[in-house]
Amino acid sequence: MTEQSLGQLQLWLKTVVTERGSLSEKLESATQQHGLHIEEVIAESRGLSARKRLNIYTSGYVARLLECMRADFPVLRRFVGDPVFDAFAKAYLITEPPHSPSLFDLGAGFPKFLEETKPATAEKIALLDLPPEIARLERARTEVLRAQGTENDPPSAITCSPFDIFSEEIRIQATPCLRLLELKYPLVDFFEGRDHDPPSPPERRPSFVAIGRSDYCVHVKEIEPWQFAFLQACESPVSAYVAGRMAAQLIIWLPLAVQFGFLTTKKHKRDHEKAHKAL
Repeated sequence: MTEQSLGQLQLWLKTVVTERGSLSEKLESATQQHGLHIEEVIAESRGLSARKRLNIYTSGYVARLLECMRADFPVLRRFVGDPVFDAFAKAYLITEPPHSPSLFDLGAGFPKFLEETKPATAEKIALLDLPPEIARLERARTEVLRAQGTENDPPSAITCSPFDIFSEEIRIQATPCLRLLELKYPLVDFFEGRDHDPPSPPERRPSFVAIGRSDYCVHVKEIEPWQFAFLQACESPVSAYVAGRMAAQLIIWLPLAVQFGFLTTKKHKRDHEKAHKAL
């Protein structure tokens, strides 16, 4: 088999495994695209026809990805039940087959998929409107687990007193792992009660959530709108005084924001900045 024919074979198999439709429809599409028939690619073995062998392989591929989806969205799975979750997940995997070699990226588009495919009446039915919101929060938690936290920050970055943080020499900045969500439902308590099977749906109301990580522990906190706005203002390094003009309660809340891994602090090199401006 030449290198070119090997590439052709790989594309054929990818088409059969990842495209939508029945096995017959996939095989027809693969033949049209790559000019190969199943008999030329798959041999019979141990009494199994080429078609049955290929069907086992394609079914196993979807099953393995489905297991990954179940692991990434356990709260959603418990809320809607296994049959409904599996139907959602399979539809997503068929519509958006993996484009990355990392399984971490597998569920990245799942919240958006659920939002875009929910019925128009979902706003009135919690069972239909909640899944995209739950998936958003679960995906954000997963991202925080993988993102850079404050574990390797120097001690001075996490031991500032509330008053030190307001020093002109200090700039505060949102941590790389921080995720901010504006949700339609208060889901923090809902997640904390995730051992209940299934959890009861919460009453609908706007909710602002910050997710961070410190000491390798993920913190999911419901926050006030002013706290949400403040953390957004800290996307780039900024003085606490400038960013804090929006919130009188800031001096009380800042130490907690650092403790939960939402913010980190850095020394501001004023002399360096003056020299740079002089140039």
